Amino acid sequence: MRVLGLDLGDRRIGVAVSDPSRLMSFPRETLFVSSQKEALGEIRRLVEEGGIDTIVIGLPLNLDGSIGPRAIRTKEFAELLKNEIDVTIEFWDERLTTKIAKRTLHDAGRTATRRDGQLDQMSAVLILQGYLDRQATSSKSREGP
Repeated sequence: MRVLGLDLGDRRIGVAVSDPSRLMSFPRETLFVSSQKEALGEIRRLVEEGGIDTIVIGLPLNLDGSIGPRAIRTKEFAELLKNEIDVTIEFWDERLTTKIAKRTLHDAGRTATRRDGQLDQMSAVLILQGYLDRQATSSKSREGP
C-alpha cells in the first residue's frame, strides 16, 4: 500500500504519493478545487486509484509551534476526510516547507509559481518524504542493531 501526501490550500492541494515500499515520495498532481466537497471527492478518487491506506497532511503550525487558524481549518478538514474515507490520517509539521520547496525548484532551474501548482506539489513531496523518513528511522530503531 502507498501513502498519499497532501499540502492543503483553500483552492489548491499539492499531492504526492509514495512508492509501494514507502521509501520515496513523488509528485503526483495539484488539485484545483472550488469547495471542500470537491476536494473530498478528488482525494477519494486518488485513494481508490492509488491503493492508498494512509494520508499525510501538512499541518501549518505557527513558527513558535502553536496552532493557529490555518492549522485549525486543516484539522477540521481532516475530520471530514476521516468520515468520508476509511484510511489512516497523519499530520506532518509543514513549517517552512513552502520556503524549502521554492528553493528546491529554484535550484533545479524552475520558476515556482502558485498558479501552475508546482510549488504545491513540491511542498507535498517534502511533507510526505519527511514522514516516510521518520517512519523508516522509527522502524529501524525498533529492530535494534
